[in-house]
Amino acid sequence: MNTGTSLAARSTAARLLTALVLAEIVSAVESTMIFGALRSLYRDLGDPVTVGWTVTAFLLVAAASAAIGSRLGDIYGRRRLLLIALAAAGVGSLISALSSGAGGIVAGRAIQGIAGAVLPLCCGLVRENLPESRVPFGIGVVSSAAIVAAGIAIFGGGLIVDHLHWRWIFHIGAATAVVAWIAVTFAVPRSPRATAAREPVDLLGAALLVPALAALLLVPSQAKVWGWMDARTGALAAAGLLLLALWVRHELRARAPLIDVRLLGARQIGLANLGVLLLALGPLQSGMVLSILLQQPGQTGVGLGLSATGAGLVLAPSLILAVVVGPGCGMLAARHGARVPALMACAVILAAWGGFVVAHAALPWVVAMALLQGVGVAMAYAAAPMLIVEAAPAARTSEAAGVSSVVRHLFNAIG
Repeated sequence: MNTGTSLAARSTAARLLTALVLAEIVSAVESTMIFGALRSLYRDLGDPVTVGWTVTAFLLVAAASAAIGSRLGDIYGRRRLLLIALAAAGVGSLISALSSGAGGIVAGRAIQGIAGAVLPLCCGLVRENLPESRVPFGIGVVSSAAIVAAGIAIFGGGLIVDHLHWRWIFHIGAATAVVAWIAVTFAVPRSPRATAAREPVDLLGAALLVPALAALLLVPSQAKVWGWMDARTGALAAAGLLLLALWVRHELRARAPLIDVRLLGARQIGLANLGVLLLALGPLQSGMVLSILLQQPGQTGVGLGLSATGAGLVLAPSLILAVVVGPGCGMLAARHGARVPALMACAVILAAWGGFVVAHAALPWVVAMALLQGVGVAMAYAAAPMLIVEAAPAARTSEAAGVSSVVRHLFNAIG
């Protein structure tokens, strides 16, 4: 009897994690596959500013969705909100695919940005449906799926553009959203509604947070156009910070806040978010930095002269290893706490970038350090949400993970 029950529980867990991995693939496809199409979009649309908004519009909505959508999931049911996010991603993809003008493509990308809530909702669903001892492993699986799918999506976007029309990127995004929506519908149990659902939603908190995040996310992109010392850049940054301060003040006074700001001050959650901030500023920029180093012509004295495909092949092995690294960090965290894999991730990343400082002119050495660095980033990407989920109250799991996603989006843009 016990064996049969154990097998049934494992089967249920496997179906759950498969569905959540598919949902994460949708989020990754929506966020990163567009990079493979940018060159073709520049050519066809002829306006670099408009093309830039295909990325910016997604990031703005994704940041807001990660914060607000994840909290609404805690209140009204994470499965319900996940299905809404996947449906929005699919609809947005179709709008972009079928639009003849740039405005429709940007609007579709903005709707796709609702997928920014997928990862924090998945983290909440893992904690909601798995035994406590299996939660770190589940989060490791979902987190590794996010980083692997993002890397594959960038590479796949390039292949699609080389052999098909760029609109196929959006058709594929819509198709993956449909598949994930069906999988979540049938494999993820319904989420219970929290008692907080009886209280009114903090609409003022949402109204203050969204423009604050939008202003702060626009600062790095607009600074490229206006200049960092331009008065408009300073005004935009000041407006964002002022709105953020007003939002914090409101949340501290609200009876039922949208986001519990005091929770963010908890030692482990605060330090984990600081780690995410530093990760986004530095190591998460590694794909771009290494891609440029690998493709820069050798005669410049700083590059290795590889093709785009060659650079992709150098970076690919670390993505493959991430499939093992994420769940492995989960098993380690289940035994020793999430702090252990987090510290190991820091040590691996430091060793890799120390290796780049020592030497970066020989291809075999760069390949080895790129592999080491990729493993470290995969470990950190998996360990950060484990630290947060480990310390957050169960009723606010997705909210805490969502705020961490906002931190990552914001400082990734600055980085």
